[in-house]
Amino acid sequence: MGVDLRNLAEDPDFYLLPPEEGERIADERFCLLIASERRRADVCRLRLSEEPRLLEGAVEEILDRVRGITTVVWNVGSSAQPADLPARLRALGLREPDPPLDAVAAAMILTEEPVSVDDVEVRRIETFDDHLIGLEILLAADTWSAEARAGKRARAEKTFELQRRRGDLQWLACLDGTPVAWAAAERASPGLFLAGGATLPEARGHGCYRALVRARWDEAVRLGLPGLAVQAQYASSAPILRGLGFVEAATIHTLQS
Repeated sequence: MGVDLRNLAEDPDFYLLPPEEGERIADERFCLLIASERRRADVCRLRLSEEPRLLEGAVEEILDRVRGITTVVWNVGSSAQPADLPARLRALGLREPDPPLDAVAAAMILTEEPVSVDDVEVRRIETFDDHLIGLEILLAADTWSAEARAGKRARAEKTFELQRRRGDLQWLACLDGTPVAWAAAERASPGLFLAGGATLPEARGHGCYRALVRARWDEAVRLGLPGLAVQAQYASSAPILRGLGFVEAATIHTLQS
């Protein structure tokens, strides 16, 4: 159980349901997830050969499959092979990721009940109006480019419908009745994966993040799942998650091609 949850935290795209109208290609060497309309691709669970020719051949195969896709993100976890894979990928032309992605993130898991937060109201997002509120909280709280913001707003209705069909979950946290924080989660057999979260800058320090973690823990319990998994930024959410009982399962090096 613990091993499966750690694997989910390190390589979630291998375990989560692929997006509708998207494609997942996985073998013993890599997992490649291509989003609908080929808007983005994510590479993870890399198990490549030490032999340079075979390693370069696998990388070239991935690059051929994602040709024409603007955003291609490579997540290289602690279990990736060979051990110096991040350096080898950089030597082959991969680069540091664009904001809001961090170059290094922590894969973390929680298997013990977190604290409750009494002063924050949390509600499940069930309507498109609430989805839009959550989207604006997300876009206000991170370093999104103007182009990325416009794209997410333009796709908001389709994204909401696809998420509903997949069974993805979202929540809002409110202070004095006003939504100020948003969070999402996706189900997988090893556990519940925390698929994003954001708090408006002026509302930070009031326990909204902790309340949204607790809401997702309660959902995992309801679903009979063993715990929570997440990838967290070291400078922001990782310290908060450690304080809630999360432990680090792996380190993720993020690159783009």
